[in-house]
Amino acid sequence: MAEEYRVDLSALQQVITRLNSLVDTMDGIGATAEYKTELPEGYLGQGFAEETGLRNAHGRMKRDLADMVAELKNMIAEAGKNTRTVHDGYDSREHEVRRSMR
Repeated sequence: MAEEYRVDLSALQQVITRLNSLVDTMDGIGATAEYKTELPEGYLGQGFAEETGLRNAHGRMKRDLADMVAELKNMIAEAGKNTRTVHDGYDSREHEVRRSMR
């Protein structure tokens, strides 16, 4: 007797929806990291040498975070795309099998 398998297409669709939602969320996180964390000159005080170093370190960290968020967003989008490809492939095959049984 042949073994059967079944792919839950609705579960795959749910994964795709969740991944797309994460990509949308990452847009907001990326914007926050890049645009809502300003540290203007003089904000930490004035007249001490560490102030410039702290602002520069903040700027580097801000860029690093924005880069990490962008990379994570790309990875999530790629996972969503791959899941969509798998979903569509199984869905196509399922339709082919149904047609062949008629």
